[in-house]
Amino acid sequence: MTTVLIVLAFAQMSAAPVISALPDVRSITPANAAGVLQYCAKNQLVSSAVSDGVIGSLSDDKKITSSHDYSAGQAGHILSGGKTFALGQTTGFLRSQACDLVLRQAQQLQAKGMKP
Repeated sequence: MTTVLIVLAFAQMSAAPVISALPDVRSITPANAAGVLQYCAKNQLVSSAVSDGVIGSLSDDKKITSSHDYSAGQAGHILSGGKTFALGQTTGFLRSQACDLVLRQAQQLQAKGMKP
């Protein structure tokens, strides 16, 4: 019994922290953020009541909604820092956390009035 507990404790300590599994969204484009938020709202990973205003302000330009970044976001792909994080290929908890990160970053982009 003691050996099992030690093995379990070691396994928990050696697992990668959740934060390291999440994408760094600081360089996400407004177009990708808007698309990702649509994906997240559609899949009930963020509240549409919260995300709708952000999506609307980031995607009110035809250049945004016709961009590759926007389409990739709608498909659940976070494009940031030259890497792609596929929301559909991760666990529910990480999906939810990644959507929350994108929402917070999108709110910052919105506050700055950033457009592509």
